[in-house]
Amino acid sequence: MSQQLNKGRSSLQNVKNKLDNLKHKSRRLGKEINSIVENGTDQEKKAYEKALQRYTDKMNTVLATDDVKDKLEEKYKCEEKIYTIFDKVKKTYLKAVKTIMDQPLNEKEKEAKIAKLQSKIQNALVNNEDKKIMSIIREQMSNLPYNNIRLLC
Repeated sequence: MSQQLNKGRSSLQNVKNKLDNLKHKSRRLGKEINSIVENGTDQEKKAYEKALQRYTDKMNTVLATDDVKDKLEEKYKCEEKIYTIFDKVKKTYLKAVKTIMDQPLNEKEKEAKIAKLQSKIQNALVNNEDKKIMSIIREQMSNLPYNNIRLLC
């Protein structure tokens, strides 16, 4: 029995040694490949970095022009107004939902009214392209694995 244990340990030690040697060889070969690639593409890498720096400098120059600065400022103002409008819509929606919930209706009727309100808001504020994107997102989210898991808490 002890011979079998010793034989098993010896076999495991041999496997471990073989794995260690293979891992070491794999790392060494990876380093050699990286070195060959770096040495073989040194000039191209320098040219790429130089071109990237020229591009970055030119882009910064263009972005610093008054025309671009003015357009960026105008864009930010538009985005602030959009945010303000959506914030007002959200507040109004929440008030409308509260009003619906306070009505003497059963739960199904309340849910139907809220769904109708959501649909009207979506139709008024969301364009067809955004609707398609939202539909794709909803579909993808419904396919996520966590939807098939029941939480036990």
